[in-house]
Amino acid sequence: MASVIVVDSEFKDSVLEYGQIIDGINKSYDFSESLKTFFNNDDISNKKELSKKIAESSSASNLTKLSDKEFEPTYNLIIYLLTQLEEPFTSYEQIFHKDSVIIKNLIESTPTEKPSIRDRKAIKYTTILSIFNTIFNFLPETSSTRIFIIECILNVVEKSNVEFTFIQDSIGKNLDNWLKNANASESEIKSIFWKFITLDKLHSLKSLQLIKEFTSKYAPDLNELYELIQFALKSETADVSFLINNNVSKAIAANKNDELVSFFQSYVKGDIIKTVPSALNQSSEDILIKSKILSLARFFIENDNNNKNVFKYTDIPSDLVTSNQDFEELLITSIKSGLIEGKLNQLDESFHLTKVKRFIIAGDEENLVKNWEYVRQALVDWRIALDNLDEIVNTSREEIVSNNSN
Repeated sequence: MASVIVVDSEFKDSVLEYGQIIDGINKSYDFSESLKTFFNNDDISNKKELSKKIAESSSASNLTKLSDKEFEPTYNLIIYLLTQLEEPFTSYEQIFHKDSVIIKNLIESTPTEKPSIRDRKAIKYTTILSIFNTIFNFLPETSSTRIFIIECILNVVEKSNVEFTFIQDSIGKNLDNWLKNANASESEIKSIFWKFITLDKLHSLKSLQLIKEFTSKYAPDLNELYELIQFALKSETADVSFLINNNVSKAIAANKNDELVSFFQSYVKGDIIKTVPSALNQSSEDILIKSKILSLARFFIENDNNNKNVFKYTDIPSDLVTSNQDFEELLITSIKSGLIEGKLNQLDESFHLTKVKRFIIAGDEENLVKNWEYVRQALVDWRIALDNLDEIVNTSREEIVSNNSN
């Protein structure tokens, strides 16, 4: 039985506006004329058929003929029309389910190749992402379809030239909560998170921080530990020891005989490394340089524990540097990394260390004990200095009085 609904002129105008868009694509007035037959003054007869007609016309083969500037407003118009034509009390989750026309056509409209920079009319990946974002926000927090939409967004970024920073903050800060609220399983959450992280081709510090936060909640299995290790070692950040929280430490201990895991453990401790596992061959040169930075920092830490802070070039292990120039270059790189602070004196070939960042690695009891001992000694020295403060003040006061009297 045909249904009849009363609509305002704005909705009718929106339907006819959409008809004109399709007419422009088809270079014919047939479609808009066919839409007029559904209206009788302020009534729409057979809204189900009208919805079907709009859905069929919104195919990817039609809409991809639009320019990028036209595509998003047209798609938003389609979403508006189809949602308005649904039966009363129909939820957005029912409208935007993953097999719906709206989702299906949007996926099919996603470019299969990166548009040319010169082609200003081609539909851009960012436009597709913007529409997915609109749909995501329509859905209630508990909708399982949100999980699918997030996966669609990641798929678009993966195949596109969209910079990861475009989604890094918005998704990175909320991904875990979004997925949990949508009742995703732990395996789904972990799988989607690691797919998200691997999209960061710059291996940024911000993503390393996201990994640290995520693994503190979800213990990594061996494959996820591989993802962490490879991402960390490809990063420009030399000291990634902060990634080793209790969960990661346990995963490393459980797989300590694995080549990649064992290498990573040596790397973060600042061991002197000569070769890199084959899985990291493409980044081997950068990894070896960063490893030398950590090894130099470790050397300074061990000597700083013995209250030594002035180093001759000849003090530096030959395994680390083979010439004075090597040492100076390594030192400058280390200072730029933020791990070491001090003053280089090329005339007397010495380096005065003022600060070195210590490695804090969960599960590494030996180094933790050494670091706590260093902290304890620093506090003792500070206490002694405070104890002597009154004596210093009194001595200074007496000297001032004596000088004034003279």
